[in-house]
Amino acid sequence: MMMRKEHRYTLFVSLIVWVTCLSTASATGQEGERIVWGGKEYEMLTCPLYDNPDMKNWHERMEKEWPSTALWRGYVGHWSIENGCLYLDHVVTGQEKKLLPKDIPELRKYCKGERAVATWFSDTLRVVSGNIIFYEHMGFSRHYEHEDFIVVKRGKVVSVQRSENKVLIKGMVNNEQEKECMDYLKKLGAELHKRYPEISGRILFRAQYTGFDQNHMPTAVNIKFLREEPSNQQMVHELKEKLSQYILTNGLIPLYLINGKPKHLQNWTFPINIH
Repeated sequence: MMMRKEHRYTLFVSLIVWVTCLSTASATGQEGERIVWGGKEYEMLTCPLYDNPDMKNWHERMEKEWPSTALWRGYVGHWSIENGCLYLDHVVTGQEKKLLPKDIPELRKYCKGERAVATWFSDTLRVVSGNIIFYEHMGFSRHYEHEDFIVVKRGKVVSVQRSENKVLIKGMVNNEQEKECMDYLKKLGAELHKRYPEISGRILFRAQYTGFDQNHMPTAVNIKFLREEPSNQQMVHELKEKLSQYILTNGLIPLYLINGKPKHLQNWTFPINIH
C-alpha cells in the first residue's frame, strides 16, 4: 500500500491531503512480538509486558539502552500459549541479546522453570498472519488478512475471535488515475463558476463512502465541507451530487473490510477551485 516518494509528494501538493488520526505510542512502524500458538509462530501486535506494573523501570532502561526507530521499546518478547496458558519464554533486546525471564529480577516471581506465567495480563492479544492489506508507518497501525483476538484473563485464554480482512476498493493507485481526477476537478470547477459566477475560490471537502450493500460495497458518498459551506444551496447540491457520483464510479477512496465491516482507514480531503 506504500506509494513512491515522488507520487506521494505530488498527491499531497496537488490533489489530496491524507490525514490519518491514529493514537499510537510512536510515529514509526514498530516490530511486533512473537508468539507460538497451536504449533505455529505468529507476529503479535500486543505487548503484554507493558501491562505488568513491576516492569515500568525495566522498560525505561530498555528504551534508553537499545533505542531503534522500529523498536522504541528496545526488545521483542517471545511468547507461547500452551494448555490455554500464556507464557513469556524469553525476550531479545535491540542488540540481539537473549534474556530469560529468570534473568530479569522483576519477572522472577512469575517464573515456572525458565518461563514466566503471564498471570499479570488480563486483556486481548492481537495475533496476525497472511499478507498486510493496510500499512501506516506508525506503531502497530497495520492490518493483515487474518487477525486473531485472544482474550486472556490472568494469564488464561478465555476466548478467541478471528477477523478476516481484505481490500474492498484500492483507491487511486497510479499517476494516470490521479491525473484523471485532477482534470475532472479542474473541469468541474470551471463549469460551476460559469453557472454560478458569484461563487469563486478554493473549496475543501472530505469524502467517505456510505450506504453499503450486502457485499459491503458502497452505494453512496458523503461529502462534507471542511470550511464554511458555499451560500448557494443549488450549487452545493450540484457539487455534492457530481462529486459523489464521480468518486463512487471511479473508486477513488480506499475501503477495507475489517472484522466483517467496511471501514475507512484514512481520511481523504479533496480541493476544488471554483474559477
